[in-house]
Amino acid sequence: MRYVICILFLWVSACAAGAEPPHRPTRPAWMSEGIVMAGNWEPLIFIRRRGGHPRIDERNWMAERAERAAIGLKEAGVNLVITNLHKGFGIEAEKEDIDATRRFTRFAHKHGIRVGGYVGSTMMPETFFQEEPQAPGWMQKDENNRPVYYGPDQTFRVAACRNNPGYQAFIEKVLRLGIQDIGLDLIHFDQMYWYTEPYSCRCQFCRDRFLAWLEAKYPVDQRRPRFGFDDFKDIEPPPYIGILSNPSVKHLRSPLMQEWALWRASEVTRQYAAYDNYIHSLNPEAATVGNPNLNLALNLGFQNGVSNDDMLQHGDVVFSESPAYASWTPDGRLLSKIRSYKTARLMGKSIFAYTGGRYGTQSPDSPPHLRIAEAMAYNGNNIGMVGDVHPDGIRLTPEARRYIRFFHEHQPDFRDTAPLGDVAVLRAFAAVEFNPAQALVSAMLAEQTLIQHQIPFQIIFDRQVKDLSRYKVLVLANQDALSDEQVTAIRSFVNAGGGLVATENSSLLTDWRLRRDRFALADLFGTEQPGETAIRREFGRGRVVYLPRIAPAVPPPPPLVEYGLPLEDWQLPVNHAELAEAVEWASRGQSSAKVVAPPYVTMELTRQASTGSLFLHLVNFNFSHPVEGIEAQVRIPDGYTFREASSFTPGATPPPIETTVRNGYIHLRIPRLEVYNLTALRFTHRQSQ
Repeated sequence: MRYVICILFLWVSACAAGAEPPHRPTRPAWMSEGIVMAGNWEPLIFIRRRGGHPRIDERNWMAERAERAAIGLKEAGVNLVITNLHKGFGIEAEKEDIDATRRFTRFAHKHGIRVGGYVGSTMMPETFFQEEPQAPGWMQKDENNRPVYYGPDQTFRVAACRNNPGYQAFIEKVLRLGIQDIGLDLIHFDQMYWYTEPYSCRCQFCRDRFLAWLEAKYPVDQRRPRFGFDDFKDIEPPPYIGILSNPSVKHLRSPLMQEWALWRASEVTRQYAAYDNYIHSLNPEAATVGNPNLNLALNLGFQNGVSNDDMLQHGDVVFSESPAYASWTPDGRLLSKIRSYKTARLMGKSIFAYTGGRYGTQSPDSPPHLRIAEAMAYNGNNIGMVGDVHPDGIRLTPEARRYIRFFHEHQPDFRDTAPLGDVAVLRAFAAVEFNPAQALVSAMLAEQTLIQHQIPFQIIFDRQVKDLSRYKVLVLANQDALSDEQVTAIRSFVNAGGGLVATENSSLLTDWRLRRDRFALADLFGTEQPGETAIRREFGRGRVVYLPRIAPAVPPPPPLVEYGLPLEDWQLPVNHAELAEAVEWASRGQSSAKVVAPPYVTMELTRQASTGSLFLHLVNFNFSHPVEGIEAQVRIPDGYTFREASSFTPGATPPPIETTVRNGYIHLRIPRLEVYNLTALRFTHRQSQ
């Protein structure tokens, strides 16, 4: 069957190539109240089937779902718990586990704690197939037509295909159970992605949908320029054996492989949007959470079919399981989840990260209070998962409890805020996902430079290129593949007075990764081909800097199609000072904020829409070494007059902050930074004076 009937979560308009899945009309109001989350989402049946657990886990399991635990969580400041709903054994097989969730939800709601339910993406054939006789037909199939297993040590779990109508109908039943029967406030979908090649699903439903998508995207008269032929009837999803681990394949140039990656990303977005809208239809105040493993050190768009640009238009929160836990290493590497936080915030969303440690993520080099500090600075009104549920509620360090109290006490300063960024770093899908050894590495190093030079910036994606007017500078860090439309938008941005810093091969290829005769932005760069000379020039009313390279301090991994920049390589590039100075020149020195501090101190500037207040967040990643006398300056917003500044530190009463106003800037001196400092800047609108 070539054209699959779209049931349950699918809309006809979303099946067409390029169509935006419908957006949920409203968001749960409670998501703006400030989130402190704890978790215990593994059902007892799974703990036993997986094996290898401490025996105490079984003894504690029911106590973790008792009223005493809810009381302890409330006392610690936790206001959301994600627990088990359906792992994949079957509703009847998991009945006792689900009943425990039903009881715990009543206890939690009694004490003012919201509850979310975990929904897995795998099936356990030993029990699930007995309950659902059609389920063997719901399995994902890899490129060799074999079932896709969760992992080598959990072969009792097979991946279910979310495109299968039968599985879609089953998930609908699970969602009704969780939201309408149990009364859950949130649904968390794990593995909101495809498995990596060659294990990405190629069941008949996926094959049919891919072909239908291609046919809709490329009318007959547009197929030859892309593929060389116009008859699609024999097209099959591309095989990947021999390519993935072959270093001679430096970038993905096959049109069909590119389109398969784009289709996979569009399907994840469509599925996530469908879940989001269906949950809204059951209860407009129920939230949607997905786990795409938001990790910007990987080319997840190719590996797992995750388009941050598109998927995060939907849902409320996403998980990041990036191993980059906040720390400052002895060799001078600043590790952080700042990129993930910035990506979610750009889309008006937030991140669930393991701020309290989970699954072996605890480390004395990255204590919970440092992780919470990072989340307060960069994640808006959500400090993530502060720990696992225990029979007495939750186990927290004294410092973590102090930071959680601070978060609750200062809710008015975290609510309804958005980050300000003068600089935009573009991650073009066709560059980062298909040529990661160059485009991903350069983007990572450019972002690391901006983070450690305390330059306010945002990470943007393809759709944001349409309107760059909110930024002062655009950074193209070896973004070699840009569409003609993107090139036009960038040229217009610079003509209108924007700054541009471009490196290496930026704009040399089309978004199909076909090499142009010269840079598409050659008129801006002042050179037609990659060279060895840095160039600075005026263009229109803007400024342009072209840098021949961003030089890694340590050699990155060799080129591979599935790629990641390991934590060991998160060193500032050799020419980081040159890059930072280029950004400063391109912006004409008109930064919204400047901070003079060591490279292990980071900053984030946010604005509160309802009051116009600005908030300067400082985080000291070298947490055991306080920093004295930090100088900062913040631009006064147009139309406002500075009124007052207040400085806050968890668990301490800092001395009054010193401020002066000169040349449109508030100049601040923060006497001492332990780990985290929040400076609130209040203004009066001139019309109201």
